[in-house]
Formats: sequence, C-alpha cells, structure tokens
Amino acid sequence: METIVKKIETIMKSGYVCDHCLGRQFAQLLTGTTNVERGKSIRMFAAILYDADEIDVDPSNFYGIKLRNKKSGDKKKCIVCEGAFDNMGKVAKKIAKKLGKIEFDTFLMGTRPTRKILENEERLWDKIGIEHCEPIKAEFNRELGKVLENIMEKKADIKTPHVSILYDMKNGISIQIKSIYIYGEYQKLKRGIPQTKWPSGKYKVSIEQIVAKPIMKVARGSGHKFHGYGREDIDALCTGWRPFVIEILSPKKRSFNLKEIQREINRDKRVKVRSLRWSSSEEVVRIKQGRGKKEYKCVVVCKRPIEKNELKQLKELERIIAQRTPTRVLHRRSNLLRKRRVFKISAKPLSSKKFEFKVLAESGTYIKELVSGDMGRTRPSISSILNNECTCKNLIVTKIEKKL
Repeated sequence: METIVKKIETIMKSGYVCDHCLGRQFAQLLTGTTNVERGKSIRMFAAILYDADEIDVDPSNFYGIKLRNKKSGDKKKCIVCEGAFDNMGKVAKKIAKKLGKIEFDTFLMGTRPTRKILENEERLWDKIGIEHCEPIKAEFNRELGKVLENIMEKKADIKTPHVSILYDMKNGISIQIKSIYIYGEYQKLKRGIPQTKWPSGKYKVSIEQIVAKPIMKVARGSGHKFHGYGREDIDALCTGWRPFVIEILSPKKRSFNLKEIQREINRDKRVKVRSLRWSSSEEVVRIKQGRGKKEYKCVVVCKRPIEKNELKQLKELERIIAQRTPTRVLHRRSNLLRKRRVFKISAKPLSSKKFEFKVLAESGTYIKELVSGDMGRTRPSISSILNNECTCKNLIVTKIEKKL
C-alpha cells in the first residue's frame, strides 16, 4: 500500500497528469476497466490523501474537485502526453475524412508519438519503474481505434486490415491501403506480346496491361503487379490455360463484379481469361513456386533434309537433360546449369526439312534450346541427335499442369 501511494505521489508531484496517463502507470492492476476509469479512481483517492495533508503533489491534479481543507489548482496540460489524448476526437475526424473515398471494412491503427512525449514517459518510468505500466503508444492505438470504429462503423483488425493508418503526432496522418488480389487463367492468342510490361517500352502492350486495364478502371488503384505461373516466350502462343494472380496496389474500391471484368478483358481478342476469383498474397507465393509439367508444340526447321526414320532417334530426349542459361537471356539471367526432365516427345514429318514436334517437359525447360542445342549449351538436343542444324518455329504452349 505504501509503495503504491509513494508512486502516486511521485507521478503527481511534478505537474498535472491526465486520467489516461495516470491510470496507465497502473495498467497491469485490475481488469475490466480502462486507464481513464483507473486514473479517475486514483485521482479521487489521491485527493483524499492531499486534503488530509498526507501527500505533497501539484494541486492542478485536482482541478474541478472540491476539497475541504485545501485549494485545487488551475487546469494545465498533461506533463506526459502534452494533451495528445484531449485531441483524439479531432484526430479521429481527420482520419475519417481522409478515408472518406476509400472502400474498406477493416483497419489497423498505428501511432508514432513525438520524441518529447516518449522522453516524458521515460523520465516518469525512471522515477516509478515499469512494473505496472503500459506504453502510451499501446493505449493511444487502442483508444483512437475505438473512436474510429464508432465514427466510421468499421472494425479494427490486427491480422487482416484493408487499410493501415499511421498517426504521426509530429508529421500527421498517412494511410496505407492493402492490395487486392485476383486469380485467373489466361491464353495468349497473338504472338509478339510479353507477359509483363517492359521497362524499356519496346513492346506497346503486355498481357498484364490488357488484364489490368478494366480492373484498374473500377478499383482505381495506384498500380498493378502480375504474378504468372511461369511465362511463355514473347513470340510464342499459349493455348493452354496459364494461372496468374494480378495484384492491384492501393485500390480505392475493393468490391466489384469479376464476371463483368472477365467479359471486358475477353473483348480484346489477343488474350482470353477465365476463372477470375478473389485471391490472396499467400496464393501469389504458391503461383511463384508452382512447377507443373508443360506441353509444347512447334515446327522444327532443319538445314538439310531428314528421313522419316531419323525422327525415331528423338526418343533419346525422354530423359533428364542439362541446360545452361540460353545465350538469348544471358544479359538478364545468371549463367547456371539446370537439369530438367523431358517426359514424352513425338515428331511428325511435314516436309523434307520440317517436322512437327510435341514435347511434355518439366517446368522451366527451354524448348527453343532443346531444339537448337544453343551451341552445345543444351545437351542432348534435337540438333545433336540428328546431327543437323535445327531451329524452333511457331512455338505454342498447349497444356499447363497446375500444381498450386
């Protein structure tokens, strides 16, 4: 009892301490009550002790309380929070106004007190210890969150907030909006289109831009990212359905009709999408890590004529092959040796120097180099087996196995 009284006296001796900051120094005592309620109870108890001349504290702590034997002082600013809790209602209104045009259901409140306030708290803790205390940041987050819940009729949610709010007591309010994620599967029906936008601007349009355009129009995001389940070469078609997740950054609207979006995308005959649904950042990870088998079809053009019987030798490719990073992408990828399994191949003559080639291979297999050999960087290859200079033409990704 004597220790608690001594702490109360020490807290209130240097100047006025508001109910929030007073009660917070004993936050680990009692349950089912707030720091404000705790602070008011402590203040009334201290007023009795002060009126009985048993403690020596700043009389401003009893402003508005009628004492019998002593005078209460004038109202002052709290020596810990410096009036921050008094301004909470104004701050909440400013936040609500800032969020007015943003669609969201859940939020996370964060606070960054000024250095001066944190130093005030540290000085007090140096005097009384931290045995029963709660940091001002924790209380301000919680109490401001409660005010916002009432004003905006939204829910505070630590795990899955749609928006994260930071109230910096020095620099003001900042809002971070959580991305929305949409899963889908696409076919690329025209050659010469990259999957994602090229920084150099070499290609005018990408699959990412075609898919993102109608979504951005309704979501009003700040940008977008495309996460594909692998990618086909720019000059290849993809008639198999390739999974993807498109991420819309900082969307102001996060609920809309995906069926209408799908119809809008499919008006562009270069790309076709299906199975649009809401997704998550966790699914993005699975998309990036997926390694399903892929089936390809192409026309192989040979430098010299070939016999039909020669094509039977290509069964030798149904094995694990070794591929060094192709020379065509060495400028942007590390020079590594990769081993990939070729599961099944078939070849059908088209002319004396051409044949149709179909292959089922492990994800990440470079098909063009499987044909050409890339000057020996892929072994074995069609070129090495046929002892002929062969080139891959009209490459098409025909099937994609989903392993998500």
